[in-house]
Amino acid sequence: MKDYTTEINAAIRTLGSIALDESKRVCPVRTGRLKRSIALRTQHDRARNSDTCVIGTDVPYAPDVEFGGRGRRPKPFLETGLETARKSVPVIFSLFMKGERR
Repeated sequence: MKDYTTEINAAIRTLGSIALDESKRVCPVRTGRLKRSIALRTQHDRARNSDTCVIGTDVPYAPDVEFGGRGRRPKPFLETGLETARKSVPVIFSLFMKGERR
């Protein structure tokens, strides 16, 4: 039986990039600081030989933008990026499992 660990990890990193790109695309911009701060961090767990992607920002007002607060209505830029990546899962995994992407 073939081990698909490499393909799965590559697909996860690709989905992380999709989420990052979409989050930046839909992020509301006043000064650009929030959009520039959105980052992707990929972690590899050696024990499980698996990758994890985390997307976020360290800008203090990001939660107020994402969830609303302090008189702002919610503008979910990170959630939108995650949802776009989630919808891409079947296609991305199919491509990597067939060996059509690397």
